[in-house]
Amino acid sequence: MLTADLLQTAIADYHRQLRSLKELKNWSDQSVLAMLRERDRIQFLIDHLAQQPVTKALATDKWLILSEDDALLGQWNDRLLTLDQLPIWRNSINPPEHHWWWHPKASETKPILSWLWGGLTIALLTLSLAFAKDIATRFFDDAPGLWSSIGAIVPTILALFATGGVLTKVGQQAIDTYLTHRAPPRYKPLVRCLLALGLAVMFFLGHSIGLPWAAHQYHSAGINQYQKSQLTNAQTSFQRALRLHPDFPAANHSLGLTHEDLRDFDQAKTNYATAIQGGSLESVNNLARLQILDDKDYASAAVLLKTALNAPQRDPNDTVLEYGLRKNLGWAWLKQERHLSAEGELRRAITLETTLTDPQPDAHCLLAQVLEAQQKQPDANTTWETCLRHATKNPQDDHWSGIAAKALGYETETNTTDTPSQAETNQ
Repeated sequence: MLTADLLQTAIADYHRQLRSLKELKNWSDQSVLAMLRERDRIQFLIDHLAQQPVTKALATDKWLILSEDDALLGQWNDRLLTLDQLPIWRNSINPPEHHWWWHPKASETKPILSWLWGGLTIALLTLSLAFAKDIATRFFDDAPGLWSSIGAIVPTILALFATGGVLTKVGQQAIDTYLTHRAPPRYKPLVRCLLALGLAVMFFLGHSIGLPWAAHQYHSAGINQYQKSQLTNAQTSFQRALRLHPDFPAANHSLGLTHEDLRDFDQAKTNYATAIQGGSLESVNNLARLQILDDKDYASAAVLLKTALNAPQRDPNDTVLEYGLRKNLGWAWLKQERHLSAEGELRRAITLETTLTDPQPDAHCLLAQVLEAQQKQPDANTTWETCLRHATKNPQDDHWSGIAAKALGYETETNTTDTPSQAETNQ
């Protein structure tokens, strides 16, 4: 029998077997295996027919029947995949890869809302890049240290690695390989979006929590340097803290103190003013003191101090701040020649002095000037004695010692004046 005739018979048998399987709800292993082997026979005959120099042509309608039957078999991919025996048959028979009927593939399911997850992924990665850029920029300065360099480089590398992984072909292939055994294909766009969300959350937390934490570390280091009189190093630390976390009143206040010690009063006043916007009452006190000492603007200083004393966040138990506010307000009113008001505030400050760690001559010395202005000389002399006694205990109060000694007649020649100088800038 010619090959063409055998092929025609095989196609007919294949057609009959497929139609039989189509009518059955439950397939038997024998019928499925017979159908697959019949398809192998058809392929063998097709290959053999192609090698013959003179062949009998197969009718066109037979080729159409074979094509339709193969299409029907292709629709059963998912059902064939449920056959437990199929892998066993495949191992035994070892069909080639191009015998597709032995290698059914599950029909691909369309990813769920891939357009939505893809758009959200791009948006989240863009947000991550923005956070990374801002974090890295804040760590850069003229003299970066080890942690500054790490803080600048790490977020940039993470952002570039993550966005490169999602936005480039190689990166997508790597992610797909990673997700192959971890997520069904239809959920891969969602998983990518969740990964991008995790990255964005990480950068958000680094920006909102990590930067303030790093800023507090720099501020603490600056405080230690300031206490050791390492003013230049302290200035650098406070500036780095503010670069990382601009809304940091304590760092602005500390930087103001440093600039004040460096005799840069204008910059100190700028730092104090910024700290005041963040609610720092200590900066109110220091700015008012500089307005009295450096600007001679007594009216503005008095307004600032009264505002601080009436502030809802003011803690009356903070005796150091309370002493400074009342002492400086009394000082401002003394310069405005409001002697009764000045006397009241200065006496309130003196009552707080006993709670302070070190004796403070300031309020006593200012009160003595008020009493002299009121022509209460005996009381003024007594107060000058107290001022002198307190001032001699601390070297930084030597200026007050000279003023008090001169007022009491203990010294006749001195270059001091009756105006408080930098000695009062301590509070």
